[in-house]
Amino acid sequence: MTRFSQLALIEHQKRTQNFALLAESLEIEVIHLSLHELLNQIPDKEIMVAYSLSSEQLSRTSTANEVAALAKGYALFLVNVKPDSVKPSQALNLGARGIIYENEHLDRVLTALKVISQGELYYPRSLLSDKIEEMMLRRHADDDTATSFSQISSLTPQELKIIELVGTGARNKEIGEQLNISAHTVKTHLSSIFRKTGARNRVELLKWASYASTN
Repeated sequence: MTRFSQLALIEHQKRTQNFALLAESLEIEVIHLSLHELLNQIPDKEIMVAYSLSSEQLSRTSTANEVAALAKGYALFLVNVKPDSVKPSQALNLGARGIIYENEHLDRVLTALKVISQGELYYPRSLLSDKIEEMMLRRHADDDTATSFSQISSLTPQELKIIELVGTGARNKEIGEQLNISAHTVKTHLSSIFRKTGARNRVELLKWASYASTN
């Protein structure tokens, strides 16, 4: 799984206090690249991008376009997000790997940085819990969208639980501990899940779960 050793901060009016220091405490190098530079260079697989919303609202088309464009080439996550101003599902659909609210305690921010730098996702547990619950209810219901229904029906209860845990930012080892299986077995299940859903990575898997639960 990809590990990110560099962090680029995209800030607007409000500065991300202590964010750079927290990243450096994890031995993540903070680099200074503008939005224009990031979008116009060949994406570096070692760089993750923290996009500070601050006064910028994701409801603005220009802001959403910036986030989506950056997320195509980089491991992007949102920071300085005002509580209740952005739905996690909205950020996920734009390709963001996580969301950090402005009122998060520093220890939570540190955890989020560590999780994302290790190639995992950082989202509220409720996001995937809601999606998986909707999917499980639909497994036994009639549905006209044959493709997504077939995909959902092909997933085992264990695989559905793993998708839910992926959405909490849990790593393979942590998932294994919660389900009393080995990390290798988790990896095998994930390969099966990716094959069944057509997802290529965890971000695409969660986007698929969001889509499948609403269609």
